[in-house]
Amino acid sequence: MQTPVKVTLEEYRQERREWLEKNTIAWPTTGGLQCVKCGGVIRAQAVTLDVHNRELPGCQGDGETMETAVPYCRDCEELPAKRGCVHV
Repeated sequence: MQTPVKVTLEEYRQERREWLEKNTIAWPTTGGLQCVKCGGVIRAQAVTLDVHNRELPGCQGDGETMETAVPYCRDCEELPAKRGCVHV
């Protein structure tokens, strides 16, 4: 999964949920996640999201940020960017 850019917080949460449902299976004994495509271990990249005001044009906000973890498979995906943005 890639770091969200120019999506609402609700859209990001939905995209993340759908990505996890489609691309992972849980290990019953450990609760860890495995990639359904290649069998690799799912990791999480810590990212900072700039929180922008959706009523303003472009990407504008008051400097507020939020931290989240973006899941990805290190064996078959690129490392997610460390910064992105959501519009609220």
